[in-house]
Amino acid sequence: MINPTRPRADAPTGTPPVPRADLAVAAAAVILAAVALVASSLQSGFAPLITLTLTPPGIAPADGGMMIVVTPTPDVWPGIQMGAAIAVLLLFVAAMRLLLLVPAVRRRHATDAAADRHTWRWIEYSQLAGVGTFLVAQLNGITEVTSLVPIYALGAAGALFLIVHDHRAATGRFGGPAFALGSAVAIVPWGVIAFAQITTLLAGFEVAASVRVVTLLVLAASASVWVVTGWRARRDPERADGCRTDALLGWVLPLAPAALVLSTLWVG
Repeated sequence: MINPTRPRADAPTGTPPVPRADLAVAAAAVILAAVALVASSLQSGFAPLITLTLTPPGIAPADGGMMIVVTPTPDVWPGIQMGAAIAVLLLFVAAMRLLLLVPAVRRRHATDAAADRHTWRWIEYSQLAGVGTFLVAQLNGITEVTSLVPIYALGAAGALFLIVHDHRAATGRFGGPAFALGSAVAIVPWGVIAFAQITTLLAGFEVAASVRVVTLLVLAASASVWVVTGWRARRDPERADGCRTDALLGWVLPLAPAALVLSTLWVG
């Protein structure tokens, strides 16, 4: 039996006003991007403490198992400049918010928000989560492309399940499985990062306190998106106040890249 669509707040019939909160976030993102670039240019450059290698190329363990080789490393993964990457991430946030100045985009976004669908937010979040975990992984010494690419992909994929969750719940169906599966996928890269920190300690290398703090801040900021989404679903089981949820997400999403700015100020 298919449940009927739940009643919704009336969708906007005209072009809604320019969202001032999103413009404020865009301005703050541009300022933080400039801070990241300036701070990066004033420092000698970021270098991960160690490189974690799982079974180095050309070397196979005799028992067919997996070897973990931990070695000091002087360089970040070639081609990646931490400050510039963080600045690009923040400028992406600003671009997503400024696109809401386009009337057609703004109308579609407002209509979706009224129905408690947040596709625009989840597109933004997918890149923030994917690139954010990619950069935090490097801070923790994970520099191999074979590890970094899956970390990015899994971080970004979690948000896609939130799109499914929104659309299922919008038609009166239970969207919980999509939410649970998405959170399970999103947490995998952080498990890999935690493994890197533990391996570093077991190898006798001291992890800088600044790296630990930045890692925890970005993790907390990323998790807050799921907390807000789940909390609002409990507070509004009929999903009739999607605009408020959308506004909260608009403020929460940029917290992770804002925390990453600390890495250009503190880690190096």
